[in-house]
Amino acid sequence: MGEYTNVYTFHDKTLAERLEEYTNILSSRGKIVPASNIRTEWVCDVELVIEPVGWQALWKISRVTCENYGIRYPTIVKVEVLGMDYPMLNALVKITAVQDDIHLPEKHEVPLIELYPTIEQANHSLDIVGTAHCVDRLRFFYNYLWMPWDEDEDDNIDWVEQHLERRIRLFFDMNNGVVSKETCDIIKSLISEGKEIQKKISTYEALLPEDFQEDDVPEELAQETCTLMKLHFRLQQIKAEMDLLENPSLRGLLGRNQSYNRRKKRGDNENRKNVCYFVWLGGVVKELQELSSKIQTMLPEDTPIKICGYLDDVMDMFETGDTIFLGKGNYSIKNSNGLQEGGLIMGLSNAENTIISPSLEPDMTSSLFDLSGNEILLRNICIDLGILQAGIIVRKGCTVIVTGCRIRVSNVTASNSAKWGAVVMPGAKLVLENTSFQGLGTAIIIYGTGEVVMNDCIFEGCEGVRLNDNASFTASRCSFEHIEKGQAVVVETEKVTRSESVEVGSELNNASLKNVSLSECKFSNNDKGDITLRPKDTAALTRYVAVVEEGPAPKREAMEL
Repeated sequence: MGEYTNVYTFHDKTLAERLEEYTNILSSRGKIVPASNIRTEWVCDVELVIEPVGWQALWKISRVTCENYGIRYPTIVKVEVLGMDYPMLNALVKITAVQDDIHLPEKHEVPLIELYPTIEQANHSLDIVGTAHCVDRLRFFYNYLWMPWDEDEDDNIDWVEQHLERRIRLFFDMNNGVVSKETCDIIKSLISEGKEIQKKISTYEALLPEDFQEDDVPEELAQETCTLMKLHFRLQQIKAEMDLLENPSLRGLLGRNQSYNRRKKRGDNENRKNVCYFVWLGGVVKELQELSSKIQTMLPEDTPIKICGYLDDVMDMFETGDTIFLGKGNYSIKNSNGLQEGGLIMGLSNAENTIISPSLEPDMTSSLFDLSGNEILLRNICIDLGILQAGIIVRKGCTVIVTGCRIRVSNVTASNSAKWGAVVMPGAKLVLENTSFQGLGTAIIIYGTGEVVMNDCIFEGCEGVRLNDNASFTASRCSFEHIEKGQAVVVETEKVTRSESVEVGSELNNASLKNVSLSECKFSNNDKGDITLRPKDTAALTRYVAVVEEGPAPKREAMEL
């Protein structure tokens, strides 16, 4: 058992420990335990172990709830448990401590898996350790072992015998690097798609009348019924693929095949010239001539070039070091897999006229661009998040240079509070020049050892930059004047116990701001501007003496994608 800040965590549990715990809870003395009985077994365990009332916890509010209330994600509040709804595996809680001026109802019914019991408790007679263990087991199970298609599994199949050990082993193999990155990406994508499809199935089924008969479908429901059938079919396809990937031997075979394909591709690419793709949606001859002349000035005469009509098709063909030129227009893509290892996308016009957004049926990704390669350049384009959570994710070892771009959410709603323009992971670098952020929840998030350098950038209608200890942030001639919610710059640090503001220019005198540099920037609150220091350590929440009826308290954790 480990201790992270002031909550119980159990990240050091081994595969054998997890397997023994779940076997004891879910096995029924040699009897078959089908998927339909799993929840009942959990309800029995929770009723026996978890304290029914009076314990304190941190509630990590789900993304959907944050969007519904129009608050920033992730947001965490301190709560007290007032009661349990065992059949639903929920708890009734009351918010007891906050830091931000964000308003929420005082009482909520929340899933147990969103609660993190605190080490310090008002009532010392409670078995809080047992409660924390039980909540952790429940959370791990439903986050990593239970799949969205399990509910439809045949009752003659023993779920424990069929899946338990394989799925625990799959989790640990992925977590320990035994499974290749490519296979991990496939598995995560399938699971994410399965969860999204299950949500859609539930939505469509709720629209069907109670007396619905398959042989008498009203015309107005025909399309919805057809869509529902396709969703069920796709979910079964995903289940079949995942059943194969759960098998360690087949996973190893897939990994070896991927390794062979990588070696073959590297060999094929040794003599391959980088290709330029010109994506054009069509127009008059004069426009084509002008664009062709512009491209000629940018490329060597012997550069191979291909003209395409769809950006999504190009992303499938794109290889490391290739270039994409975009004419004016609106483009949609399912994912950015082709660009991951390096390359350039450039609009031949300006960002206002060259828009990239997710397709209507995105490949169940969290961001439009998820980049992990060498150096990647984005120029003169508008990145519209649409339904996605983030615009750009920059992974470890990757440098992304963004010039003359716009990152936005076109439909401004309260749910945008949970959307992020760019996320810079530890060990990654993002360079921004003359780029604007519009209508987002938070424009940029920088995790520890990540680095962001920006010049001449503008923030409108969104919180500015949020960074952790050891992250690096440098900004010159940037405008934070039109931030309508949140703060311009927030540093979440373990060096303070309560929120405080530091005037820009005095940051060199503050240890928490040694990696933050702002020069010639404009702020709305005053000529000099402030940087907000906020406690990263959630223990600060328990030391926060104000007890209010409404409002959440934030804490930044690793991004979940």
